Amino acid sequence: MRNFARVRATAVVTVVLVGLLAGCSASRSGDSTSAADSSAGKGGSALSGAAPQAGAGTEQVTSDAAGRQVVTTGTAQLTVDDPRKAASAVVALVEGEGGRVDARKEQTAAEGRDAFAQLTVRIPSDDLTSTLTKLEDIGRVDQINLSAQDVTGTAEDLDARIRALKLSVARMEDLLSRATSNADLIAAENALTERQANLESLQSQRARLAEQVALSTLDITLTTPGNAPEPTTHGFLGGVAAGWDALVAMLSALVLVVGVLLPWLAFAGVIVLVVVFATVGRRSHAQGLTLGGVAQTAWPFLAGTVAGWLVALLTLDSSPRSLTFGAVVVASTVVVGMLLRVFVTGAGTAASFVVVATTVLAVFLLGWRLVARLAA
Repeated sequence: MRNFARVRATAVVTVVLVGLLAGCSASRSGDSTSAADSSAGKGGSALSGAAPQAGAGTEQVTSDAAGRQVVTTGTAQLTVDDPRKAASAVVALVEGEGGRVDARKEQTAAEGRDAFAQLTVRIPSDDLTSTLTKLEDIGRVDQINLSAQDVTGTAEDLDARIRALKLSVARMEDLLSRATSNADLIAAENALTERQANLESLQSQRARLAEQVALSTLDITLTTPGNAPEPTTHGFLGGVAAGWDALVAMLSALVLVVGVLLPWLAFAGVIVLVVVFATVGRRSHAQGLTLGGVAQTAWPFLAGTVAGWLVALLTLDSSPRSLTFGAVVVASTVVVGMLLRVFVTGAGTAASFVVVATTVLAVFLLGWRLVARLAA
């Protein structure tokens, strides 16, 4: 009986211990699950907090992109009925948009020229598009060319250099205040002056750059319908057009030069013909064809030719190409040449020589004029 009682007591104790152990295990499992849930809840909060950070980063990138600094320049060509009135309307439009006019040129219509106006205006960059649209109310917009230059890097570089120089200036001012000797004081003042000058130069450059970014530059040309410039052609056709214009300009310049030299060429031609006449005459008379001999024979007639040109230019209103002008030159060449030949050189003037000289000189000096007159 005692053994049975002990066994029974042991079984009871065992059952109680097993129950206690199961309760502890369940409690730990519950705690573990609660902890996991709590951890999951915290993780969800972290993820939900990470999304706004990503959104904030996107907004920052957009802001950086929007912070680009661009210098915009361009041209606009308009056809208007009255360029002067249109120029006044453009000025009113630009000033109404908060801009200004940097240059203005106007020309009224006159004989041989059309009226036009040219303006260089500065327009707030944010209002450039709307201003270009409003130009259509002033006249017909024939052409608009815009170009943009990104100067963000230049601006950031200037800003960094300005900040560095400001720190350097502050340090030099501190050193100047603590200088203990004249040498240190002078050295600090020189260094401070140099840095301040560099700082002011950079600040001036930065201000100009900011002004160029804030205000776009637009060159506006206003012309009448009959004076509207042709649109600029780019590419291959533009190159062909430019080459053709250059060829025409060169040929026009060449014609001008020939026109200027033509009277001199005509005079030089007459001189050459007289020298040829003297050379042929000496050869036909079996005289030597030395340079001195040709000059001795030719100079009296050359003097007569020059005298004939002077007389014709002073007394006649006709062109050197006219037959009258040539007749005066022939007469002077023969008469003056024969007189000088007799009284200065002592050479003979036989009647046959006079006839031959007159005939040859008339053919030389009048023949080309007759041909030119018939050709005209």
